[in-house]
Amino acid sequence: MPDNQYKEVLIVLVACITLFLILAAIILFFLFLYQRRRYVQQQQMAELQLQFREQSMKAQLEIQEQTFHAISQEIHDNVGQVLSLAKVQINIMNESERMDKGMLQDVRENIGKAMSDLRDLARSMSSDRVRSCTLHETLLQEAERINKTGIIRVEVTVEGDAREIEAQKKLILFRIIQEGIQNCIKHAGAGVIFIRFGYYPEAVHISIRDEGKGFDPAVILQGGNGMGLGNIRTRVHLTGGTHTIESGAGEGTHIRLTIPYE
Repeated sequence: MPDNQYKEVLIVLVACITLFLILAAIILFFLFLYQRRRYVQQQQMAELQLQFREQSMKAQLEIQEQTFHAISQEIHDNVGQVLSLAKVQINIMNESERMDKGMLQDVRENIGKAMSDLRDLARSMSSDRVRSCTLHETLLQEAERINKTGIIRVEVTVEGDAREIEAQKKLILFRIIQEGIQNCIKHAGAGVIFIRFGYYPEAVHISIRDEGKGFDPAVILQGGNGMGLGNIRTRVHLTGGTHTIESGAGEGTHIRLTIPYE
């Protein structure tokens, strides 16, 4: 083979090898970038999952603490007063020389009412009951319990066919609604709370509305007195949903929740 042809073949061979090495280096570089990005994404995902678990645990502890507080308050305000009255009646009967059958019947009725209130309260606070029933069925039972007290009336309406919601999400959502109801009872000064469920293809829409005295949400949160509103916001975030709170002085309050089923 002539020297010129040999040199040309050598040059082409070197060029091909060089091009191959460059392409191999580019491929390796992109593989490195891909693996690095994948590692970073995995780290970020692990961190997000850890944050979610921490927030979920914090929310569960807050829910547990509020549940205990609610039980204590309910027992003090309702059951405790009824039993105290029964105790006074028994003391009066004990000091009397004859048996007052009318008062004895009152004592029986008061004790029966206390037992009924305790059963209703236990059902309201039971996580297993919330998980086993549909959300609006659970809330209808809660509305019935609250309506018995005569403090305020809760009206529940449902639109669409009920859809199943993941158990933990359903429990958090029920506690959100309980929080909204308690805020109305404590602060709104309203006579009626209107709750509406709307079951739509992608999400359940829930409206909690009263016609009470209202407030400025921004002022409440900035002043550090909006723990109830903060709890609602945190829990809605845990469900992957969204919410709005509309209120104003003398205009009542309207809480809207949009919660995906999955």
